[in-house]
Amino acid sequence: MIEFHAIAYFLQRVADLKAVRRGVYATVEDEISKSFAGQNIEMIRQNRDMILMDDEHVVIKLRMPDRKHKLSKKDGYRLIYIVYKDREEVGLLDVYPKNGPSQQLDIDDKQVISLVQQYIDEKAKGLLSAYSMI
Repeated sequence: MIEFHAIAYFLQRVADLKAVRRGVYATVEDEISKSFAGQNIEMIRQNRDMILMDDEHVVIKLRMPDRKHKLSKKDGYRLIYIVYKDREEVGLLDVYPKNGPSQQLDIDDKQVISLVQQYIDEKAKGLLSAYSMI
């Protein structure tokens, strides 16, 4: 069974998106769950948008639709996650919308490296939060 964990930054980012007025991003967690529904670990690892790789992990940028606003994967959300090459474990690092009041167009390499380091640090200290994909 695949284990999903989230760093504190990711959890705060989701909370901030859900708090945007008029519920603009209210369905962000649903979109994340739907993106992983029915996938095995190999499917999760095989995403085409690998943005960082080392001996143990792969960091992936996943394009997700925003069905609430009828936005395609191109215009919806971006989910940054880390997946182990040899275990069924996924770490959620960041999520951001491509449109709307909290839009972000891209994530730079320094930010990705910082998020990976945060994941490694939180994992070592036992601070990662289990993330349910209901």
